[in-house]
Amino acid sequence: MQFSQIIEQHNLINYLIRVYDQRRVSHAQLFFGEEASKSFALTLAYAQFLNCSNKIRYKPEDNNLIIADSCGKCPSCKKFSTLSHPDLHFIFPNTTTKRIDSKSSSELLISEFREFVLKQKGLITINDWYDFLDVGNKQGTINVRDANSIIKVLSVKSYEAKYKIMIIWCVDKLYYDAAPKLLKILEEPYEDTIFLLITDDRENILPTILSRTQLVKIPKLSQKIEKDNKYLILFVEWLRNCFLCKTKIADVVKIIEKDIVNIGREEQKQFLGFALEVFQNSFAHKIGIPTKNSLLENCDDKFKSNFPSFITENNIEQIYKELDRSILHIERNGNAKMIFLDLSIKLGFLLTIK
Repeated sequence: MQFSQIIEQHNLINYLIRVYDQRRVSHAQLFFGEEASKSFALTLAYAQFLNCSNKIRYKPEDNNLIIADSCGKCPSCKKFSTLSHPDLHFIFPNTTTKRIDSKSSSELLISEFREFVLKQKGLITINDWYDFLDVGNKQGTINVRDANSIIKVLSVKSYEAKYKIMIIWCVDKLYYDAAPKLLKILEEPYEDTIFLLITDDRENILPTILSRTQLVKIPKLSQKIEKDNKYLILFVEWLRNCFLCKTKIADVVKIIEKDIVNIGREEQKQFLGFALEVFQNSFAHKIGIPTKNSLLENCDDKFKSNFPSFITENNIEQIYKELDRSILHIERNGNAKMIFLDLSIKLGFLLTIK
């Protein structure tokens, strides 16, 4: 994950970059903020930046909101993007599951955690994690086995990166008996090791841990920006499938059934309204009409640069009509699956017609 994918936190990102440039990176940092701040995604982008071998630097004339970023292309960044870098480690709340009926640990659930994080694109919450594991009313903890795992994996030298990075998500779930082991390694860290601790509940963290970490407060996002980001992620994935609907209609059906049908009619209408706004915004920008902001600003660079080229004076009016018609059909309690499937096919045709 890159800083450019993080919504709104530009001042904090620039602060972290400047601290890195001044070689003042603390070996133990605690990122805290309300759940809506999406602390995990920012921490993951920061970890990728720290070990990127070809960092991007922006000049003032670039008019970029951040001053630097990871490149997203070097071997380290590619491994970070799949959470498979050998020097990136995770500890997180865990409990018994259908697969693990006793003595659970982060190490035993790491495959599930990576799958969960990648599916959520780093925007994770503890309740979503429990739902993903299907553990019912059980609550997870960071236990003694996790503390022992931290010591074991960090006691060896880094494999290929400058830093060994240990991300401990929801450190407030640290079990009391595990605390002394973590405190010891925080006091006497191994060389080139960085701890990135994350919490949405600072009040329940042991004072002895707070005193051994550099605190980094993450401001809460506004509700509108957060919702727009959720819709943007869905919009990009949906549109990419619309482009290929002639040959991969099953993929279109899958995303409609998985991510659109179940969100409810009001959310469906809001999503279509957001899609309409993206088309309007992108077309206005393309023909030189100033816009207040680009709704595609926080999506990946490839989509952001390629998408406007498919919007033309020959198809934009019909695209507006199809989106408006779909909103009307949703309001009239039409079958959402059929409405979105029909819309997807028509958009795929309109965007690819020559």
